[in-house]
Amino acid sequence: MSFHILEISFPLDYQPPCWRLKPAQFLSHLIGHEGPGSLHSYLKNQGWVTMLSSGPNTLGRGFSLFKISLHMTKEGLSTLES
Repeated sequence: MSFHILEISFPLDYQPPCWRLKPAQFLSHLIGHEGPGSLHSYLKNQGWVTMLSSGPNTLGRGFSLFKISLHMTKEGLSTLES
């Protein structure tokens, strides 16, 4: 079985000082939500993805990334290539 994953990462401000408000967790919830009208629901209904996940990663003191991973279908991959 073969599959393709599209990963999108971008830098964030260091997150531990924001422990009370958790802005990256809030963003992760919005992007990863699977309900009606969500990004995940739209992409899955188009037949482009089978899974979407997102969340912050602290890579070292003072450096964090936010990563979005999409498990692409063949149709979704061909849409990206065209």
